[in-house]
Amino acid sequence: MKIFDFLEKSIAVIGIMAFGGSVLPLMLTGGDPLAGDLESAGVTVFYGGIYVLLLAAIALRPGIAFQIPFASPALTAMIAFAFLTALWSLFPDVTLRRSIAFLFTTVFGIWLGLRFRFPEIMRLLVVGLSALMFASFFMIFAMPEIGLDSAQHVGAWKGVFFQKNVTGRMMVWLILALVWLDWQKEQSRWVTRPLMILAMLLIVMSRSGTGLITSILVSVALLSTTMLRGSIRNFAPTMALLLALLVIMVTAGATFWYDVLYALGRDPTLTGRTVLWEHIVHSVGERPLQGYGYAAYWFGFNGPGSSFTRDWGITSAHSGWLELTLDLGLVGVALVLALLCRLLFQGFFAARYGNSRPEAAWTFAVGCALLAVSVSESVFAERHSMNWVIATIAVVRLVQQSRWQRLLNDRAAEQARLRRHTPAGMNPSGMGPAYAGQGRGL
Repeated sequence: MKIFDFLEKSIAVIGIMAFGGSVLPLMLTGGDPLAGDLESAGVTVFYGGIYVLLLAAIALRPGIAFQIPFASPALTAMIAFAFLTALWSLFPDVTLRRSIAFLFTTVFGIWLGLRFRFPEIMRLLVVGLSALMFASFFMIFAMPEIGLDSAQHVGAWKGVFFQKNVTGRMMVWLILALVWLDWQKEQSRWVTRPLMILAMLLIVMSRSGTGLITSILVSVALLSTTMLRGSIRNFAPTMALLLALLVIMVTAGATFWYDVLYALGRDPTLTGRTVLWEHIVHSVGERPLQGYGYAAYWFGFNGPGSSFTRDWGITSAHSGWLELTLDLGLVGVALVLALLCRLLFQGFFAARYGNSRPEAAWTFAVGCALLAVSVSESVFAERHSMNWVIATIAVVRLVQQSRWQRLLNDRAAEQARLRRHTPAGMNPSGMGPAYAGQGRGL
């Protein structure tokens, strides 16, 4: 029914905006958008309402509800392990509460991946993230005390987001969806291209070097897959060229890393990250296998990361892999590696050989973006985060493609077997030609 379809899409857009890392949940609940208290009573009630909306949307499609736990074994295992870490967490109650948020964030991504066709997913992402982008421009000019950074990066545009790098990451996902829609001609270029220009403007003015590089990377990764689909005569030179460019970039980066960092507005310590990482590596060495409990390491002012939390206001490792090891240990790292390898390798080969090549190309680009951003930002297994929602959608779509491909292969094999064992003059159903002809005429 159209009314249900409209309701589901509305819930999807609301969820995308809610998980976009903005100050809007605080503002809507009467909180201080500059304080950043995302666990206040009002914000907790707000996200509780989002969970209820999501459960209502899932209840509209009971068939999808039964598919969610089996959409991706690795994702299900991560959710279960996050709850399990409460047994040894520094703060068990915090881990349980935040694991619930992680559960609903992941389920939201799985629901999007299962419920909607892929072009619809791209349009929903564009609608939700574009709304945050326009709200950001409004904040920048109408409420600069919120829209502009006044602390470490004075004057940088951050819009409705808490920090300029969050602005950069959200615009990366918007640009990737817009490039895909434009590439596949699923949306008018009079819509996609102006939105791309605005998103790039916001990235540049936010001074997010990671966002700028990643937006270029994902666009190149997505569009370059078109060169991988031809014969081996075209494929081999293209791969050789891409590998040569990769070697040149790595060599240049290793040789001129100091100049590259300053060109991106970073100092050699990566804005203090190296000092932070030294501390975290020592902590990881104390609990390498199981971690400190999901989202417990940075809680309060008495934990192992309290000196950074108290003095610097840091609540993240600013590294996807280190943050993951603190939360879920090497078990979590192994699960995320499995997911990331699926996005990169299965996405790459599906973009070359699969039936849904444009969709696979998007998942490959998502894998490239996550790999790039994870070096300096925490993007894995995040609660209330579009980074994790995007990763979940990509994984679920690839799993679904694999299952559909196996089903098609099984059907083709069964038809081939029937043809081999069907007597001459009979069709594979076992009916005679005359009876089969009558059936076709009905």
